[in-house]
Amino acid sequence: MPSSTKNKIKSIAFVISVLISSLILYRYFTFSNEANKGKIAPEFSVKLIDNRDYNLSDSKGNYIILDFWGSWCHTCLSEMPKLVDLKSKFQFSYFENNSKLDIVTIALEKKGDNWSKVAQKFGFNWDFQAVSYNKFVLSSSLANKYGVLDLPSKFLINPKGYIVLSKTTFEEIESYLDNIEI
Repeated sequence: MPSSTKNKIKSIAFVISVLISSLILYRYFTFSNEANKGKIAPEFSVKLIDNRDYNLSDSKGNYIILDFWGSWCHTCLSEMPKLVDLKSKFQFSYFENNSKLDIVTIALEKKGDNWSKVAQKFGFNWDFQAVSYNKFVLSSSLANKYGVLDLPSKFLINPKGYIVLSKTTFEEIESYLDNIEI
């Protein structure tokens, strides 16, 4: 193999290793480790789809399902009926200290209004829906606060603001809520 070809291969390998190292360092320094079970949920503020401002602390005193999803995410779409079922099942339920269940959905989108079509199709009827437009999931500051690397990502937050289930399933959330003693 000619030395110029060897040098090109070495250069490409070096560039690839630098890119991979950069990605690892980016991940290490920018993603939160705070959004784990047993930790206080990171506070955030978003503009809801109806143009109201929402802060996570607005729901303090209630259980909160925080769901990061995308209209382009096939797994997210396949799980949406379960979220709608959970809303129906617990919509009139009260837990300890008269707490109820709030659902907060954050659609991570690149552009467009496909999120709206999905919300309409599945009948999203909860108050706290927001959309965050980013080129990549990894570039969403809100997703970064919760260490979200892929979608869907779901969290259950208790009335005191602690994460009780992190990156979980709707089945685990339902089981947890079913077993709360009132």
